[in-house]
Amino acid sequence: MKRALSAGQITAWLGLAAILAGAVALRAIASGRTREAAAAMVSLVRVAKAVFGPIVRELRLNAFVESDSMVTVLPLVSGILQELSVEAGEKVRKGQVIARIDASRFELQLTQAEAAWLSAKSTFERVEQLYKAGVTSQQNYDQAKGQYDAYRSQYDLAKLQIGYATVTSPVDGVVLVRHMSVGSIAAPESPLVTIGDLSRLVIRARVPERYYGEFSRKTSAVEVRIERSDGTVVPARLSSVAPYVSAENRTFEASCDLAGGLDSLRPGMSVVAVFILERRDGAWSLPFEVLVGGTAAWYVEADEAGQDVARKIPLSPGFSNDSRFVIPAAEAQRSFIVEGQHFLRDGSRVRVVAEAKVP
Repeated sequence: MKRALSAGQITAWLGLAAILAGAVALRAIASGRTREAAAAMVSLVRVAKAVFGPIVRELRLNAFVESDSMVTVLPLVSGILQELSVEAGEKVRKGQVIARIDASRFELQLTQAEAAWLSAKSTFERVEQLYKAGVTSQQNYDQAKGQYDAYRSQYDLAKLQIGYATVTSPVDGVVLVRHMSVGSIAAPESPLVTIGDLSRLVIRARVPERYYGEFSRKTSAVEVRIERSDGTVVPARLSSVAPYVSAENRTFEASCDLAGGLDSLRPGMSVVAVFILERRDGAWSLPFEVLVGGTAAWYVEADEAGQDVARKIPLSPGFSNDSRFVIPAAEAQRSFIVEGQHFLRDGSRVRVVAEAKVP
């Protein structure tokens, strides 16, 4: 048999039911207030308008100024450097004497070689007459001629070494570096001076491999300018692109001829080479900050009540540079949100607090 509930138990159950009902009611009320609060909340946003004008895709690389014809002068013989008659910054002409090496040893060698050659020459001439007269053998003739040729070569070499002791400039230019001083030991592996032609300066930049296709296909179309640390801009022209990519650093060399500024630039100066890869004139563009997830953007419009609300549209970047991308002209008049858009919902009320400055 089922036991009947007592009056106390019934009262307890009714009290519990009332508490549960009250909790449900409070939750419903709270939920309604939350929705009302959410509906009344206004998000503060910053917006940007599309800008009409050129948009340029460029590549900036650190580079150095070089002389197109820079020559390091090495002596061809060894000896004490007796004279080095040029200083750094001095102009020199092709064939001008710039250094002299002690030639005493070479003069002695020349005297010895000349005496040996003259003796061999006299012997050969006598043997040649005897050979023609038929009173000496072919072997004696060949031996005398061989000695004559050998000593003649030694004599010619000694004359060359005498000439090499006087060092001349191989090109017209300016002395960029003076490597040695008088009294030093000159040797074929030790440079004396470095000479460069300052009338034709070039920039050689190391370009990342991923740009090789653009540089090799559009060599004549790539615009170049050179920027110095003091803000000076010098025009330049892309003259050549290396036909290979370095396996060590995955870069290739791009050479640029300077079209001006030669008086203020010197080999070794650090500059920034700016390569203009592509340009779009007369385009509407926005900063990348407007994008959400890379494929959408929020903008501000007035609703039926005249209040500003947020709307979301798909928007994928077209042509772009490092900071901006081109958008369709049909979207250009909207006020796009660049700050405060990441927690919006479609139709959320917003208040514009500032308009972003155009970079």
